[in-house]
Amino acid sequence: MNARRLTLIPSLCLAALSLAGAGTLVEARAAYPEKPIKIIVPFPAGGASDAAARAIGQSFAKGLGQPVVVENRPGASGGIAAQSVMTAPPDGYTILWGSASMVALPLILKKPPFAAMGELSAIGTVGRLPFALFVNPEVPARTMAELSAHLRANPGKLNYATGSLSEFMAGAQFVKTAGAEVERVAYKGGAQVMPDLVAGRVQMNFGPASTGMTYVNGGRLRVIATLLPARSALMPDVPTAAESGFPDLVVPTWQALLAPPKTPPGVVDRLSRALEAALGDPEVLAMFKRIGVQPASSSPAALVTLMRDDASLWARFVKDYGIEPD
Repeated sequence: MNARRLTLIPSLCLAALSLAGAGTLVEARAAYPEKPIKIIVPFPAGGASDAAARAIGQSFAKGLGQPVVVENRPGASGGIAAQSVMTAPPDGYTILWGSASMVALPLILKKPPFAAMGELSAIGTVGRLPFALFVNPEVPARTMAELSAHLRANPGKLNYATGSLSEFMAGAQFVKTAGAEVERVAYKGGAQVMPDLVAGRVQMNFGPASTGMTYVNGGRLRVIATLLPARSALMPDVPTAAESGFPDLVVPTWQALLAPPKTPPGVVDRLSRALEAALGDPEVLAMFKRIGVQPASSSPAALVTLMRDDASLWARFVKDYGIEPD
């Protein structure tokens, strides 16, 4: 009997230790976050995406109880920022501020950070950036039809600025539909585009409405149309592209949060819930309204589906416009 008891004791001890270890792991996961969180933004400071990320970061800090730092890493159409998150530890302390155009990175970069954006751990969508068509006031056009005619009458004499792939998609579609010859000038972000557009070094830009409206209100730029499905409450007098005779001018402009590949589901869930709470935060909503961002939340699964669906849209765009990997 004693021998039997002796053989059982080690097993019971191991079981107890296993249970204790499991409890420790559960407690460790439940304790997340225990240190500051970093949001990597693929655009320069000063633009609409940067402002939106900082608003979300402030709400996260309140909800998660840890400081949130926004770090800007522009370049390679978002590839630099994406690469830094792809290689970061999958612990929830490094997050990517993703944009719709980053889905196209495997198609336009010779050395993309991922084979598909879905390799990252989806947290959820944040919102959409309504786009508008801005022109320098020296351009003698007040409608898309007038601008099309002016571009055709001056082949190769004007150019359009782009601060992202989404802006490139919008500009390229418009130029092709207009049957015009217009040079593209690429920038790292909208914050760099606007000064040159105001100065007349570039003549037109499809970009976030919030980025250009300050200049429009000051009389330094003219807004011709939006790419929204209906007129914006912020710009009720500005027609949509569809109203202006360009119904097929459609560009994905969502923003989202993603974590490194293989981030634990519990951590992703915690971040997803924090994002949902942030999108209900009155301070975040007030900031989004000021900068023209339309809040739009989703589940991680819905974001995965969105990225997969948009991949075919970007593949068609890259093929149709003969874009070669850089």
